[in-house]
Amino acid sequence: MSNSLHPEPSVMIVCDYSLSYLGGAQIALVRQARALADAGWRVTVVAPDATQTFRADRPTNLATRDPKVLFTLPGLDLPMLPTRGRLSRALVKLGKQQNIDGIIVHSEFALAAAALEAARELDVPLLHTVHTYFWDAPKALAPVAPVVTAFHRTLTGLPGKQKFRGSTTINNALRSMTHRLAVEADAVISPSRHQADALRIAGVENVHALSNVVQPLVSETTPEAGVDGLDGEPHAPDTAHLRLVWAGRFAPEKRIEVVLEGIRLARAGLASAGAGENAIHIDIAGGHGEFEPGVTYHGRLESDEVGELISRANAVVLTSLGFDNQPMIALEACARKRPVIVSDPVLAREFGEAAINAAGDGTESGDAAALANVLIGLAIDRGALDAAGQAAEAYARDRQGSAHAAGIAAILQAGCRAA
Repeated sequence: MSNSLHPEPSVMIVCDYSLSYLGGAQIALVRQARALADAGWRVTVVAPDATQTFRADRPTNLATRDPKVLFTLPGLDLPMLPTRGRLSRALVKLGKQQNIDGIIVHSEFALAAAALEAARELDVPLLHTVHTYFWDAPKALAPVAPVVTAFHRTLTGLPGKQKFRGSTTINNALRSMTHRLAVEADAVISPSRHQADALRIAGVENVHALSNVVQPLVSETTPEAGVDGLDGEPHAPDTAHLRLVWAGRFAPEKRIEVVLEGIRLARAGLASAGAGENAIHIDIAGGHGEFEPGVTYHGRLESDEVGELISRANAVVLTSLGFDNQPMIALEACARKRPVIVSDPVLAREFGEAAINAAGDGTESGDAAALANVLIGLAIDRGALDAAGQAAEAYARDRQGSAHAAGIAAILQAGCRAA
């Protein structure tokens, strides 16, 4: 396997998931593809709905291929594709046509496993980007853990001997899916340092911490599209009260109930202190809920619409605990010079001075009361928001597309040795 890149590097980016739904992994993939293309690489994206996703403003050096989707598993939103052997042969043929230097996968299922086989046939390195290692499922699902293992082994053909054993039965089965591919890859990319550490502890030795691409910084004098009555004029935080954004799936691991209860407690605390309960408002993107004071639900929004909400806010709130890797919503905030208020002390360390720690003193462990205490303080004195906003901007500047492209090149040229 050669460690040298072509003068005009060529890479194939692969994902089992449909790009028609831009979740965190899909957004990261799209931004990576555009960043590499902008850096002069020849990029080929292979994923369901890739062509439609890149239809607008597609660079001439970015190609797409859409694998045939047989059907989509309900509930999981996982497209079922042709057999791994058929997929692998198609990827080998495409890789030869594009004269690729390597393959980057963003998933762990049939297409990713086919990409692994193709990389070996083509004698090029395979880089496995891990977006979700901290799978977290209800303990009640433990009886289906053997089914999860058998399903994944059937799809991928990867051996089942590599197993994660550090959590519940069902979580171990889910994390083992990631682990099986990670130990076979030539290199593993983790967008966060704390996930990279967890992978190394689990026995994955070829791990590189490389941030996802942060979009170009958004100026406060540049209009964005309006959302739910917002007029799209040049955006700036609302100064009348502390305005926040929470955006994500309404899933147990995201803990939306923590932010809702935190807002209730903070508003009540401010009212009793004479500051007025209307001193805090939060915009929720990702679903709908029952009406309550100080909360506006916007349903599911496109990423640019979420960006508009962030631009109108003072900060983004993240209430997950022990689950997230590098939440894309946090990168959206940093690109707009907005800090992130986090309930997870691990994420607080990950984002450094761009984060405001709402994890509590150790006894509260990221609960609603700890969040409320922080929000009350910020509503009264926003000095901490200003300092964290400056740090957020610096965080975003260091993680632009050019830096990511240089990181990918370095991993490939180093023969994929861990750093």
